[in-house]
Amino acid sequence: MDDRFSPEPHLVGPPVVERLARYGRAEQEEILGPGEDPYGVAYTGLTFLPKEIHFGARAADGRLVAHTGLLPLPLTVGGTDLAAMGVGGVCVAPDRRHGGLARAVVGAALDHARTLGHRYALLFCRPPLAPFYRGLGFREVAEGVTVEQPEGRLVEMPLRTMWAPLAEGAGWPEGPVRLRSLPM
Repeated sequence: MDDRFSPEPHLVGPPVVERLARYGRAEQEEILGPGEDPYGVAYTGLTFLPKEIHFGARAADGRLVAHTGLLPLPLTVGGTDLAAMGVGGVCVAPDRRHGGLARAVVGAALDHARTLGHRYALLFCRPPLAPFYRGLGFREVAEGVTVEQPEGRLVEMPLRTMWAPLAEGAGWPEGPVRLRSLPM
């Protein structure tokens, strides 16, 4: 194994994930460095909501090296109103990728969402990332998804929409999906 991609080559065991008291531009840059489009989604032209609940993993030296965030979302699916926990802001420091950190922070976030009683997790991702999220138990939403944008404008989501069950027996309802907020 190439130690450059291991979360902590000298430590044994899974990465330690913690709930973060705050996550903003400074913490994002601590992980990814400076940049105007750290998630590669500026081409969509969408406005996104910040997440409210944050999980991260730190290196032995205390540096934040991975993150994911959560945000409760109001949805209408096939004419039925429901809530889902939005998952977003998933990132891993370039020098720490391929060591299980994304899996660890997303897993901790989903576990937390379950404790809050959510039945579904929902995320938007670039198509090349869909196989990774499928490996975490996410499934693609088959129907079209519309999201709100400023001034109440509705747009078709250009990113891949994926969901995961958070409760036993939770199946995704059939029908078109409307996110009744900005995307996360």
